Amino acid sequence: MEQSDKNNAPIIEETPIIEERNEEIEPVEFFFTPHTLPEMDFKTLGLLGKMVSNHCLLQYFRMPPIEVEICRGIRKLFAWHDNLQEECKAEEKEPLTEEELPNLWIISTYIPDELLELFNAKNQLSDWCQGVYITEEGFQTGLVSIDRLPDTFDTLWLRLLGIGKTQEQAITQLLALPQENPLRNKILDFIGSWWIETQKEEEITEEYEELFAVLSPIYQQWQKENDE
Repeated sequence: MEQSDKNNAPIIEETPIIEERNEEIEPVEFFFTPHTLPEMDFKTLGLLGKMVSNHCLLQYFRMPPIEVEICRGIRKLFAWHDNLQEECKAEEKEPLTEEELPNLWIISTYIPDELLELFNAKNQLSDWCQGVYITEEGFQTGLVSIDRLPDTFDTLWLRLLGIGKTQEQAITQLLALPQENPLRNKILDFIGSWWIETQKEEEITEEYEELFAVLSPIYQQWQKENDE
């Protein structure tokens, strides 16, 4: 079944097969600071670029997160806040304002309504597209349910991390872009570099192994184009 957001962009709905669980898992996570990539035009990354235009902690869950995992992510975020404020104090700088402190983004293939309600996370369509939910201000946390994102070029980066038809369609759309398309090349270069660096690690987690499997077509295309 298809719906449309307020811009009439089609939203592909699918019912993911979700395994219920109570045990915690380690997400794939990145502490992201945009000033380390001064040459990057974040607008070319669409929705993801908007999310990472400020310092942030990104956590990706291939399986839907459970309550304790989101709480643990928020604790990590606040620990980072404390470290940054301590650095300011040590350097005799003014403390960072709430707007300057990092945000937490929980990205998952699917986030159930019950979890969104638990954290009072709302879809603020005036600022964000469908599929993006913002918690109350004090938590500085946003949740992205990939399966609910509109099927647009703007969400391509994130839909590549989906499952099933959502991801398959995103990979097809990516590889169908003209070879000179800057976004296509950035994604291929990023995934190619990430693939090589991650393979050097002594221990590869199960979550990373799953990512290797699903991103394999993109890596193979990157290899092919770099060998030509």
